[in-house]
Amino acid sequence: MLSVALYLNFQHGVLIFAMAYARLAIVFYLLPVLGERVLSNLIIKNTIIGLIIIGLWPSFAQVLNPEQGWIILLVKESVIGLMLAITLCVPFWMVIDLGELLDNQRGATISDSIDPVNGVQSSTLSGFLNFAFGAIFFASGGMHLLMEVLVQSYQVFPRGSSLVDFHWAEVGNLLMVLAKGSIMLAAPTLIVMMVAEILLGVFARFCPQLNPFSLSLTIKSFIAFTVFLFYGFQAVSQKPLQLFSILSFQDFFF
Repeated sequence: MLSVALYLNFQHGVLIFAMAYARLAIVFYLLPVLGERVLSNLIIKNTIIGLIIIGLWPSFAQVLNPEQGWIILLVKESVIGLMLAITLCVPFWMVIDLGELLDNQRGATISDSIDPVNGVQSSTLSGFLNFAFGAIFFASGGMHLLMEVLVQSYQVFPRGSSLVDFHWAEVGNLLMVLAKGSIMLAAPTLIVMMVAEILLGVFARFCPQLNPFSLSLTIKSFIAFTVFLFYGFQAVSQKPLQLFSILSFQDFFF
């Protein structure tokens, strides 16, 4: 009887681990700061996920109700993990979009290369800002904040809860927040570069033989980097990190 009880207890623990993995693993696979170029080895990444599940075990160690079926519970946990991952990725995507906007405005998208963090093609400034924001994230206690959000996700949406009241329209609101935030962060630099473009056009009108537009990339790049240095890194370390919370995730349910 003891062996049967131990086996049933072990089976129950494995099911709890599997459902916790279904929610948390998606977050770790989608976060740009923990992408393939940062944690390239799947064994290392899954080991970290397993250790985090063990550390957060008191948050989801309650007895489960299998009336819905284990497969349905796993699907629900995967959906919740996907929504949580999208919510937590918004700050990183905002910084990436900021770099894309600035490079597009200064005409430097021709130098697109492979992002060393995500492993996908992106502009030079976009990859740099993504890497810099990752460093800011870790230096600001981002992993501790991530653990708090994961624990709070089980308080906001416990396992086995119904998805009937799930507000799918909030995905569109997240896209609006992403676009609005990146444009607001890039706005000062974009305005200054637009003024520089107008002045170059006026100068070309009166001195066409000098062809000032041949220097537009150099001039706008110098202006963009100078203006961005005054506010950029401070703004990037404040505005996007404020979005890295459980509040946006709660909007899917309340």
